[in-house]
Amino acid sequence: MIERIENALQIAVLLACVSVSLYRVAAGRSRMWTLLFFFYGSWVLGDIYWLACLIFFDQTPQISVVSDLSWYASYIFLYMLLRHAAPPETAGRKRVLPWTGVLFAVGMAAFFMQWGKIVSNLIYASLMALLLYSVISRFQDRKKYTAQQPLCIAVLVFCLLEYAMWTSSCFFWSEGPENPYYWFDFLLTVSFVFFLPATKKKVAE
Repeated sequence: MIERIENALQIAVLLACVSVSLYRVAAGRSRMWTLLFFFYGSWVLGDIYWLACLIFFDQTPQISVVSDLSWYASYIFLYMLLRHAAPPETAGRKRVLPWTGVLFAVGMAAFFMQWGKIVSNLIYASLMALLLYSVISRFQDRKKYTAQQPLCIAVLVFCLLEYAMWTSSCFFWSEGPENPYYWFDFLLTVSFVFFLPATKKKVAE
C-alpha cells in the first residue's frame, strides 16, 4: 500500500512540475524549459506505468523495460539540460576529479549486478556516469559556472537519492514505512521540485 501511495504522490508532484514547465515553454519558448518539460514528462510516464501495474495486477511490472525506457530518456534529457545550460570547455584542461563520478557509477553498477539485470545496470551506470561527470566538472570550475550551481546541486542530489534508493532496495525488502527505500523515494519526489527554481535562475541570467 505504501508503494502505491508514494507512487501516486510522485506522479501528482511530477504532473504539477510538467504543467509549470510547459507554461514556461509557452511563455518564453526557452530550450531549457523544453528540456526540463521532457525530463519530467518522461519520468512521469514511467511512474504511471509502474503504478498501473500495482493497481490492476497487484504486483510490480513483469516487463519493467517499459518504465526503464522512460527513465532512461529522463536521464538523457537531464544531461542535455546541463549541456545546454553551459557546454563544458575541456581543451587544455586535465580533468581528474570528474572521473571519480564515473568510477563511482561503474563500481555501484558492479555491486548492483548481484541483484539486477546486467544490461539495465550497464545502461543506468552509463547515464549516471555522464551526469556525475558533468556535474563534478562544473563544480570544479565553479567560478565560471556560478549561475549553473543551483542546477548542478539539484542534479547531484537527484543522483545521490537514486543511489540511496537502489542501495537500500538491496538490503531491505519489507513493504512498510520502516523500509528506508520509501523515505528516499519521498525525498526524490521533493527533489524534482527544485529543478524549477534552478532552471529559472539560469534562464533569467
